[in-house]
Amino acid sequence: MPFDFVQVDAFTTRPLYGNPAAVVFDADDLPAEIMQKIAREMNLSETVFLLKPTSAAADYRVRIFTPMSELPFAGHPTVAAAHAVLARYPDKADATLLRQECGIGIVPVAVTPTPRGKLLTMTQAAPSYRDAGLARAVVAEMLGCDAADLAPLPFEVVSTGVPWLIVELSRFAAISALNPDQGLIARVCKKAGAVGVTVFVERGDAGPARLRVRTFAPGEGVPEDPVCGSGNGSVAAFIARHKHPGEMTGGYVAEQGIEIGRDGEVQASWERGEAGTLSVRIGGEAAVSAAGQLLP
Repeated sequence: MPFDFVQVDAFTTRPLYGNPAAVVFDADDLPAEIMQKIAREMNLSETVFLLKPTSAAADYRVRIFTPMSELPFAGHPTVAAAHAVLARYPDKADATLLRQECGIGIVPVAVTPTPRGKLLTMTQAAPSYRDAGLARAVVAEMLGCDAADLAPLPFEVVSTGVPWLIVELSRFAAISALNPDQGLIARVCKKAGAVGVTVFVERGDAGPARLRVRTFAPGEGVPEDPVCGSGNGSVAAFIARHKHPGEMTGGYVAEQGIEIGRDGEVQASWERGEAGTLSVRIGGEAAVSAAGQLLP
């Protein structure tokens, strides 16, 4: 039985830019082991499978696989799935809110018309933070940079659904000059309980993007993730905690994928509740670059 799929480039309006995810439709009858094989065949950072929801509060359900394993949540596949649902199902075409069921629960995705298409903004899980316990020399060796290129903020494993080791750099030029040791990243992140490392730096100029970001997850079969939604969620939570602790709201625009020719843009924001809880939202647009059928 064939299964329809599309390849959606998330966090961009241009096909062949941003971060590609395969979206497989009507995948309820696919066993998990076949889903994993399809994800390896696609060889993208993630492949997402659309299924009927098990909760009456959800519009659809997803299962998300890297080439190596299943994830409870991921950012750019959420944008890709929402974009695909809006395009495929007539009853969802004019939706202003989609409710995605996944491993972390129900993720709301707001749909906002823009001059170029539709902005899809997900609310991620409540942030968690954990000291990574890493020496600066180890982090510098992982990333292939000088220790002086590392900002003085702590190295933390931060999760808004997926745990990432978050590292800030001290100067803008350092991020494009990184020479990551993929094997060391995989070993250190596995020991730290992180899927990989997300690195960010302040641009420090008047451009539209405040940050540039890079994400490496070799332990999941992804040497560099072009534009990472969950990584940016963790960066937003990190920045809110360490750089804007007294502010109730904040946000930024980030550019990512520049170094590997997959330029994308992420809109991040956060809001503190009365009890100090932090709500992180990550948004982006998307474009379809391919469509076809799978014959598993």
